[in-house]
This record gives sequence, structure tokens and C-alpha cells, in this order.
Amino acid sequence: DTTSRFSALKGLDKDSKAAQFLRNLTKSQQIQRPDCLLVLSAHWEESVCTVNSGSHHTLLYDYGGFPPETYKIKWPVRGAPDIARRVKKYLEDAGISCSEESKRGLDHGVFVPLKLVYPEADIPVVQVSLLKSMRMEDHLKIAEALSPLRQNNVLIIGSGFATHSIGQSSIPAQWAKDFKVWLNDVLTNKSYSPAERKARLLDFKSLPDFTKAHPTMDHFLPLAMTCAAAEYGPGKLIYSEFVRSLLNEHYMF
Repeated sequence: DTTSRFSALKGLDKDSKAAQFLRNLTKSQQIQRPDCLLVLSAHWEESVCTVNSGSHHTLLYDYGGFPPETYKIKWPVRGAPDIARRVKKYLEDAGISCSEESKRGLDHGVFVPLKLVYPEADIPVVQVSLLKSMRMEDHLKIAEALSPLRQNNVLIIGSGFATHSIGQSSIPAQWAKDFKVWLNDVLTNKSYSPAERKARLLDFKSLPDFTKAHPTMDHFLPLAMTCAAAEYGPGKLIYSEFVRSLLNEHYMF
């Protein structure tokens, strides 16, 4: 029921350690102020890769069963049409079809974490969709094409979850702990070349319990895509916490 669900997710609410980490993120990790935030969220899928090109954003409360105040959240951030046009050009130059749209609001994969990180809402945001195909190869290619934006002080953010299955017990299941070990190795092991790291991401299906950690691909792809956008260099694990079997981790590349 709703009460037990809220109780299970207490470790992820606005008063949690996880929320406080995001409030302190730019200071604790010495992240310089970007000119634009480009977000790849688990909660937007299209048949063709689509970029939000609007100059202003509304918020899309794409969830149900939560307290009334969660439908009154405000985060009046601007868009960045110039960056959106550049996104479209980079993708099309790489042979990837790209559509534009300007009416869809920013989903909770964007505004929930970023309202904590940038509460002033004074940095423009561009969101790029995932593909309904959910194919790893296609998403890595998208992220590779977006990589040059980093040279223009654009912060590329993947918003998903390290695992996306809460499990049956109050303690992490063994499959969740095993997945954490695998993920940490793939994303942070400095001995891997970029080609080796990419190969390990593409080989995700060889992990016996991958579908227990991610019944669907939508929450895993943004993490893989940020690694690809960083040219498959080693990441740094900066936060890790289990809420039951739901693994909340943040990596910086």
C-alpha cells in the first residue's frame, strides 16, 4: 500500500542523507558553474531521439500517489535553444535522427534532483530523450555524439538509478550487492582502456542477475550514457547507499 511504499523510500525523501548530499554536491565536489545543464533522464522515451528546444520549461509531475505538496513544486528554469540546436546538429552529423519539441515539461528525473543541486533555477536546462528501442548500442552512440558539448561548459547529467528494484527485504538482496560490485568495476576501474570499458557496458547481458537489478533498461541507460559522453574514461564514485535493494549511487566523470 501507499503507506508502506513511503516508509520503504524514507531514505530518499527531502530530509534524507541522499537529499543533503545533492544540496552540497557542487561544493563537496568543487563543480564549477556550468553554462548549461544537459539531462538524460530515465523518464522520457521517444521513437526518435528528441531534444527539448523550448526557451522556457514547465514541470511534468509524472508520478502518482504522492502527497499534495509534491504536485506544487516549482523550479522555473529556462531552456537553451542555442544548445538544443547544437545537440541536433551533433546528432545528425553522427548519422542519428533527431527531432525537436518545445512543449513537454521537464520530468521528475530532471527537476527532483536538480532542484536540490541548483535551487536558484538560474542555469538553463536542455533535456534529451532516450529511445523506445532501449538498445544499449544506440544510446552509447547518442552520448558519444554529445561529448563535444563538454568543451562548451555544458554539464552532461544522467538521471536514473544504479538499481531499480526495491526488493522484498529491508536489507539489500545478494543480486543487488553483486550488481554493485560489477557496476563499480565497470565505471571506475582505471586499468580499463576506453574500448574495454565500452565493451563491458555492451556486455551487460552476461551478468546473470541484470534483469533483477533493472527489469527495464530506462534507469540504467543514463548512467552508461554519461560514461560514453566522457569518452569512457574512469569515473569516480562519490555517493553510494542502499535503500533496501534500491542502489542510489552517483558517479562523476
